[in-house]
Parts: sequence; structure tokens; C-alpha cells
Amino acid sequence: SHVHVIPNIVHLNDTGRFSDCVSKRAVFVGRLVEQKGIPDLIKIWRIVNQRYPDWQLDVFGNGEMESIADIKLFVHPPTANIMEEYLNSSMLLMTSIYEPFGLVLPEAMSCGLPVVAFDCPYGPADIITHESDGFLVQDRDINRYADYVCQLIESPGLRQTMGTTGVKAVQRYQADHIMPQWQDLFASLISK
Repeated sequence: SHVHVIPNIVHLNDTGRFSDCVSKRAVFVGRLVEQKGIPDLIKIWRIVNQRYPDWQLDVFGNGEMESIADIKLFVHPPTANIMEEYLNSSMLLMTSIYEPFGLVLPEAMSCGLPVVAFDCPYGPADIITHESDGFLVQDRDINRYADYVCQLIESPGLRQTMGTTGVKAVQRYQADHIMPQWQDLFASLISK
């Protein structure tokens, strides 16, 4: 009864532009470390690439990882203009083993991207509504994850619908929605 949860404020897409979800490109954004599940990301993309070799995965982050050209997985350094990368993609993939919040999820969703993430402790399920604005994959099921990615590849309409839903859903992370929660909390503490 003494715990009050207030989400993070997230810098959302303010360009007025959104992805049309037609490029044959998925994107992964994050540090290239064990926590982010990079080996699983590679396994998933190998499965996806076998079915859809015309799609590519662009990975943006710092760490030890090299491009794998034969499966169209390309590694890039972090970019200060990540919103532009989201806008030129059709989905975001997150393979974290654990994730306190996962800022890249609402960032990408604010650009109109559907997202696919493992339902890891603790953040993705608080951000994604399964089968509405993205997919949550249970039990680190790599094959199921690849199936969800392929489902999005096969259905441009689903990508666009989920993307539009996501844009609306993540507005709850704007400062004008979050700051009143802090004000209410402090007011309630002062009045006790």
C-alpha cells in the first residue's frame, strides 16, 4: 500500500511523420551486451531470413557484434538520429533477457512501428499490448518469436494497423501525462 508506480517520460516522435511500414527492414536498437539477448536475435533472424531473404535487419548499438551479410543482418554504430531509422523501418525487435523499462519500445511505437519482444522481466508487458500494438513472446521461444516476425512480414496491413495503434498507445508516456501523476503523489504525501 506504500508503493506508487509512475512510468518514465519518453522522448517520443515529434516529427509529424510516421513509418508507412512498407520497407523490407526490421530494426534492433540497444547495447550489444548479454542482457539484450543478442545470440537469440541472431538465431531468430536466421529463421526469418530463410523464409524471407529479401528482408534485412539493421542493428544499432555499441558492443562486440559484426554484420552477418549472408542473412542480411547489418550492425551500425549508435546514431543521434534514431527516429529517422525507425521511420525508415517496418518493425522493431527486442530480444532482452530482462529489461527494466525498454525506452526503445515506446520510441519506435511513436514512429508507427509494431514491436516484437520477449515477455521478459519487467518492462515489455507494461508497454506492449499483445496482438494490438505488437507481440509478446513467452518463455524465450525463438521459433514463436520468428513466427510473429514472419506474420508481420506477410501482412503489411497488420504492420500498419499495429503501428497506428502503437502511436496512440504510447502517448501515455508524454510529460503532460506523467508530470500530473508526480504532482498528485507529492500532494498526497504532503496532506498525510
